[in-house]
Amino acid sequence: MLPVDPAMQQTFADNVWLHFFQMGHTASTSARPTTILVRGEGSRVWDQDGNAYIDALSGLFCVNAGYGRREIVDAMAAQLMDIAFVSPFSFPSAPQIRLAGELARISPMGSKTRTFFVSGGSEAVETALKLAKATQRRRGFPERHKTISRRVAYHGTTMGALSVNGLTGIRNGFGPLVPGARHVPLPHRFRCSYCALHAQCTNTCADEIERLIEFEGPETIAAIIMEPVQNSGGAIVPPPEYLRRVRQICDHYGILMIADEVICGFGRVGHWFGVNAFGVVPDIITCAKGITSGYAPLGAVLVRPEVADGFLGGEGEKFMHGITFGGHPASCAAALANLAILEREQLPARAATMGDYMLRELRAAVGEHPNVGDIRGMGMFLALELVHDRTSNAPLEEPNLMAWLSDQCKQRGLICRADDRLDPVIQLAPPLNIPQEEADHVVAIVADVIHALGRKLGTQPTLEAVALGQTVSVG
Repeated sequence: MLPVDPAMQQTFADNVWLHFFQMGHTASTSARPTTILVRGEGSRVWDQDGNAYIDALSGLFCVNAGYGRREIVDAMAAQLMDIAFVSPFSFPSAPQIRLAGELARISPMGSKTRTFFVSGGSEAVETALKLAKATQRRRGFPERHKTISRRVAYHGTTMGALSVNGLTGIRNGFGPLVPGARHVPLPHRFRCSYCALHAQCTNTCADEIERLIEFEGPETIAAIIMEPVQNSGGAIVPPPEYLRRVRQICDHYGILMIADEVICGFGRVGHWFGVNAFGVVPDIITCAKGITSGYAPLGAVLVRPEVADGFLGGEGEKFMHGITFGGHPASCAAALANLAILEREQLPARAATMGDYMLRELRAAVGEHPNVGDIRGMGMFLALELVHDRTSNAPLEEPNLMAWLSDQCKQRGLICRADDRLDPVIQLAPPLNIPQEEADHVVAIVADVIHALGRKLGTQPTLEAVALGQTVSVG
């Protein structure tokens, strides 16, 4: 591993523009050198100085099969030597055809599932929204242009995807957005005002969807888009009946159901797709990230045959939409090799068992900590929600908390995500093949950071106080 040229830091500060990142932080003369990740193997990555980290975020919920998978790289290289690019406007490529067949084989929508390939998650959501509106027009309902999504949910940054986003901080400043986007409460049991006084979920969140439809007029609603397990807010798992109720509502009112599986898909939550866990068959599935385990950019929109067949016929009936790099041959080759690994090593099932294990270990380690209100998730998609205290469960409000948590984890050799788009959480989503000893190490580091937080906030004894108490008790 060659050291990074010191001049690279200045080039980074002068010329690179990272996503969702304040580049001004790099311009200060007092700024610390930026970590540049240069190598990965299994669940670990290394920076320019040779420091190793467990990547408990899989890059960005992407690297499901882990780093260093030579067969994915070889598949891409072989395809690039055969032919580097095939225009998706004119011709299919061989790996694209094979991948569409594999996706149909594992699709909850059946063996006739048709796939429209794109380059990533935002494009997949954008495509699904256009497809839903075009479908409603094709069915004779031109007024069905509105969409329903959940508050706080993230669905991407292109204009249509941004409109269905439930994060006002991301939407603000880019208006006017695509009209007709409506938002409903999220089924968040830990923070649910509807269920606070009830022993179990009352499904009122699902009822709110139907009330909104009736208020807006069912004849105006084209689609409902939701993640099976919501990422923003921290691995929010809905009640078991919630998505089934949404499916019933969609069927009753003639609304298309879009499952945003950009993160949940390809084993992340313990199944090929998140909807499998809830026994639901949507009309459209959006996916990306884990489809190639991040080895190449690729997104896909899986479409139920009843919807896709509506665009068969003459030239005027085709779906007027396209992406230059959609279904790139090398990306499709990477996806095929990746799916083979996920299936051969049974990584979706392993995500379920290892995720349950990590949940148990986290709850045992810090489940009773004064500043941990909830530990939740499904499969290898976990979150710890931080609170001021366990009596009130009030959100923890501490200046620069997210940066402090991230830095503390990183100092201990762990990359994860500290997020406060709803209430403060630590998110964990390591590669699905993470060894148990490394999973144990993740739990140990998180517990150590939580205890450091407690000492920082004064909600638990300092190490010095503990040592003093032991000395006194012995004496």
